[in-house]
Amino acid sequence: MDVSSIQCMSNIQPPSGNAFLLLLNTLLASQCALRNVDYYPKDNRQNLHDGDHYDFIVVGAGSSGSVVASKLAQEGKWKVLVLEAGDIPSVTTEIPKFALDIQTTSEAEIFHTEPSTESCLSTKNGSCTWPRGKVLGGCSSINFMVYIRGNKMDYDNWAEQGNDGWNYQDVMKVFKTNERSLVPELDHINSYGKFGILPLTKYSINETIRDIIIESAKDMSLQFVQEDGELGFMESPQTTHNGVRSNTAKVFLGSVKDSQKLTLAPNVYATKLIINQSEMRTEGVEVDIEGRRIKVFADKEVILSAGALNSPKLLMLSGIGPKDHLADVEIEPIHDLKVGENLQDHFKFLLFTKVSDEAMKIRTDGEELDEIYNYFAHREGNLANFGLTNIQGFINTKNDSAYPDIQYTYMGIPKGTPFLNTYIELHNLKDEIKDNLIRMGKEFNILTTVVILLKPKSKGKIQLRSRNPNEHVRIYSGYLTDEENDDLETVLRGVRFAQNQIKTSSFQKVNPEVLDIGITNCKHLEFDSDDYWRCAIRNIAGTLYHPTSSCKMGPKTDGNAVVDPELRVHGIKNLRVIDASIMPEIISGNTNAPCIMIGQKGAQMIIDYYRERHSEL
Repeated sequence: MDVSSIQCMSNIQPPSGNAFLLLLNTLLASQCALRNVDYYPKDNRQNLHDGDHYDFIVVGAGSSGSVVASKLAQEGKWKVLVLEAGDIPSVTTEIPKFALDIQTTSEAEIFHTEPSTESCLSTKNGSCTWPRGKVLGGCSSINFMVYIRGNKMDYDNWAEQGNDGWNYQDVMKVFKTNERSLVPELDHINSYGKFGILPLTKYSINETIRDIIIESAKDMSLQFVQEDGELGFMESPQTTHNGVRSNTAKVFLGSVKDSQKLTLAPNVYATKLIINQSEMRTEGVEVDIEGRRIKVFADKEVILSAGALNSPKLLMLSGIGPKDHLADVEIEPIHDLKVGENLQDHFKFLLFTKVSDEAMKIRTDGEELDEIYNYFAHREGNLANFGLTNIQGFINTKNDSAYPDIQYTYMGIPKGTPFLNTYIELHNLKDEIKDNLIRMGKEFNILTTVVILLKPKSKGKIQLRSRNPNEHVRIYSGYLTDEENDDLETVLRGVRFAQNQIKTSSFQKVNPEVLDIGITNCKHLEFDSDDYWRCAIRNIAGTLYHPTSSCKMGPKTDGNAVVDPELRVHGIKNLRVIDASIMPEIISGNTNAPCIMIGQKGAQMIIDYYRERHSEL
C-alpha cells in the first residue's frame, strides 16, 4: 500500500478493548504526523501576480535553495520569493526505507542521458537514467540521506584555482554552522557542529553482513574511521532525526515558515530570466503557474538554485551560454559563457555477490507487519534506515596518495524481496540482464558492492533541445571518454579491490560468490578477466545521482568559469548561481552535504555584500 495515499482524519473511536482499532488509530495518527504541511511555509502561488516585486527571487527549493532562502528571510528586512517546481513532500519521502521507491514517483523527475558509444551500452536505447528531486527539498527529499562532506584536498584544490574563501578551513566553518550532531561518539573529535539546525544521526543495522563488511576492511588493514574525508571505512552520519528524513526544506524553510518576509510558490516553473540587455542586469523571472504566465521582479538579485541540470538550462534559455549552441536552438545570445560545460558526475559500477542465508535476515510477512507497526508507533526498526548504505569506504587504488579515488557503499538484498526489481527498473537495463537479475534475486541473497569513481577525468555537458522551456535538456554524460582510459582503469582497480575484500577470511563465513549476470555484449570474454570487467563497466555502470560543475566557479581569468568566487554570474549584474553546478571539480563523496554548505556560504556572501557595501539597504 502507498502510505502517501492515506487521508488524515479524525481518530476512530474504538469500543473498549478493540485492539485492532487502537492499532489503526496509532498508525493513522503517526502517518498524518509524518506529512504535516505545517512543517513548511504556506503555499502562496495563487497570490503571485504579474508585476510583483521582491528583493530576492530564489529559483529552486532544494538542498541549496532552501538554505539560501531561509538565511535571507532570517535577516527580516528583505522580501524573498522562492519558486519550486515540486510540491510538499509526501509521507513516502519521510520514511528512510522508501528512499529507492520515491524515485519511481512523481517526486523524482527522470532524465535520460544521450546515447554514448563508451558507456551505458546495455541499457535500453543506450541511455542512462538520472533521477532528480522534483519536490520541496529537491534531492535531499529523495536521496539515501548520507552525509559526507568530502576530502580536504577537494576544497584546497578549489582555492588553488583562484577561488578565494573556498579552501578546506574556510568551508569547514560553514559546514559546522549548519550541523547539529546528535552522535555522542563524535563529540570528542570536534569536527562536526553541534549548534546548527540540521540534525545528524547514526545507526548500525543488526545484521551479520554489516559486521562482515567492517571486519573484512580490517582484514585488509584499512582503518575504521569516525570522520569523513579520510582513507578507510566508516558508518556515515545521516540526515535523519528520530527515524524520519530531514530534508532541507523541512529543516531550513521550516525554520522561517511563519516569516512575513518569505513567500513560497510550489508547483510553478521558472521559464526565463528577465534581462535588461542595455545594462546587462537581471531584473526578474518569467513564471508559469499552471498555465498562467506572469513576470515577477527582483529589486536586488535573482539566485538560481535549480541544480546542475536546470540552472544551466535557465541561463541558456535566457541567452546566457555558448553563443554557437544558443544560435543553433534559435536563442539570441546575450552573453557568451561556458554554461553547461564541465559537467561531472560520480560514476558507479555494481558488483553482485551471492551470500548464504545467515548473511542477512529474510523477514516473514508477520515480521514485516511488526516492522511497520514498530516504525509508525516508535519510529524505529528496519524502516527507519536504508540498510547498508551508511557504510562508506574510501581507498586510493594506487596506494600513492591519501586522496581517495574510489568510494564504496553496499546494499543487502534478501532473496525474494521486491527491492531488486525496483532498482533494476530504475537503471533501464536491457530485458535479458533484468530477467537474469530478477531470477537470481528470487534464488539467492545478494550483496551489491557499489564501486564509485570519485574524481573522473571525463567530463560531459548540458545542452538545450530547443527554446521550449518544457523540454528536458540534453545530457551528454561524458562517462569513460578520457583519452587515456584512466577512468575505466580506476574503476577496474576498484572492482578488483572489492573482489579481494570478498576473499577475506571474514567474508568466507557467508560463502560469497561473484555472480555472472549475463551481459550479452560481454559473453565473448572470459568471465572475471580484466577485459570482461572493462566490458561490464562500459555496459551496466551509471550515475550515483551526483551531477555537478555545469556552471563552474572561477575567477574572471578562467575562460571556463560561469560564476566568480562570490557566485555572481560573470558579466551579468544581480544574478548568482548557488548550487552543485558551481563546483569547479566534483568532491570526493556524496554531494548533498556540500550543496547545503554552498547554500549557506552563498547566502552569507549576499548578506555580507548588502550589509558591508550597501548598509543603507
